[in-house]
Amino acid sequence: MKVESINRNFASPKVQKRDAKPNFTGGIGSVAEQITNALPGKNAITKMKNLEWLKGEIGGILITALGTGLVAPIFIGFNPFVKAPKGSSKEQKKDVANTKIYTAMRQPISAVLAILFQVSALKPIDKFLDQILNNPKYSKNLSLHIDQSALNNDSYLKTITRKELEAEGHKKPSIFGILKDGYAKTKEKRAEYDKLLKDRVKAKADAQLSQLAENFTQTGRIKIGERYLDDKTLAELINNQINDYIGDAQKLKIDNNGLAFYTKRAKTLIGNEDHLREIFKDIPYEEILKENDPNKLQNLYKQTETTLKALLQKEESPEVKEIIQEILNRPEDIRASRVSRTLKRIESIKQACPEHVFSPDKYLDAMSLRNAELDRTITKLKLSKITDPASANGKTITDTIAKVVDNCRFESTDELLKSILHDTDTFDSNVGKLTSKVHKDITKLYKKLVENKYKAPNQIIKILIGVCITLPITCNALNWVYPRFMELVFPKISGVKKGEAQKAGGDK
Repeated sequence: MKVESINRNFASPKVQKRDAKPNFTGGIGSVAEQITNALPGKNAITKMKNLEWLKGEIGGILITALGTGLVAPIFIGFNPFVKAPKGSSKEQKKDVANTKIYTAMRQPISAVLAILFQVSALKPIDKFLDQILNNPKYSKNLSLHIDQSALNNDSYLKTITRKELEAEGHKKPSIFGILKDGYAKTKEKRAEYDKLLKDRVKAKADAQLSQLAENFTQTGRIKIGERYLDDKTLAELINNQINDYIGDAQKLKIDNNGLAFYTKRAKTLIGNEDHLREIFKDIPYEEILKENDPNKLQNLYKQTETTLKALLQKEESPEVKEIIQEILNRPEDIRASRVSRTLKRIESIKQACPEHVFSPDKYLDAMSLRNAELDRTITKLKLSKITDPASANGKTITDTIAKVVDNCRFESTDELLKSILHDTDTFDSNVGKLTSKVHKDITKLYKKLVENKYKAPNQIIKILIGVCITLPITCNALNWVYPRFMELVFPKISGVKKGEAQKAGGDK
């Protein structure tokens, strides 16, 4: 049986390997995005995403300081368990209340100083670590698994790229540029600089990765400076990459629910072919796909939405109404593409069946055969894994990569495999292209390994610096600033005895 393009027209050319299975409910955009767009609080969620930077170290410091400066004083100042003894005079009760306030006021000052000293220390620490780990002059003396001299991290690349841009006459406008050029112009210039910096950094990172991968392809080893990655680690990386390829193949399979859904949907599309072509003829999908002008695109998007809503109101068939509603549920810039792909699916469904004559049973058989071929590919990939990475050597690694390339390759004359795999990133018919890709994918995994290995020493170094340097400085500064601040701002409360302050809650 000749099975043509079951998958060919089910996804747009831009959809990559993870979206390559037949998808009648949408192949562009994640489910999370769809759910977010449908929620009433969409704008609030979008704004909250802008606070993702708080997940970093600076964010952690700021959140801790916020709790120390705003939350802790409330519980200290209004601590119900600290009160004057029974029978105390008004003066004694007032002294206890002042003591709690005095102690509580120490927290916001402590928070401010923590921000000043800890945040200001982060950048120099990061710059120091970047030099040690990315400069081959120093990194060659470190563990190979944290040596980033071959694949520099982004912060180091940004530092050297900024210097290069400055030497070329490109400098990021400061906020004071607003006084000279105005807010809008300054914002535009800063955005242009940021884009230039981002593009340069990405180009450098890509070049380093390509160079290391090319050397790996030629020699069969990953070389960092004058050293080579050990065979055991490289074998583990290869196995992990094979797992990724297996996952990609599994995502192309259609589960039992999918088989039932796609069979039913195919019957609907074929049964309503003429009707669908008629009602969708006024959707300007070809014009939208060719148009680049943003203003014209917006008008075309509105036209498409208006037409689809009108079709939905007039449509009598529940199955066709469901298709129209699914298209309307997509983002406006995808709707026209969805219309185009829906019409193309009709042809791809016919081509999937013997002699291009559709029947539900024949189409189900074609999809089942598709799954069987994917299972075969998955099994071959599983068998190509290195069983004992600890005993791997250069020949084991070279032979395994050759097997992986062979298992990810399909013959251009094999219509079935070609129809399943030709639109994916993982599989190809070109041996040379696949060989380069596999080596590059493994190199990317090596980069992730180095980044992950670096996190532990990075945190340990920062903790040691914090405990041995930053914390003592912050405490000394607090002991000097706090009494003077209280004497200046709250002279009456600052007269409370230190011993009473300790009894009310102690230093936090």
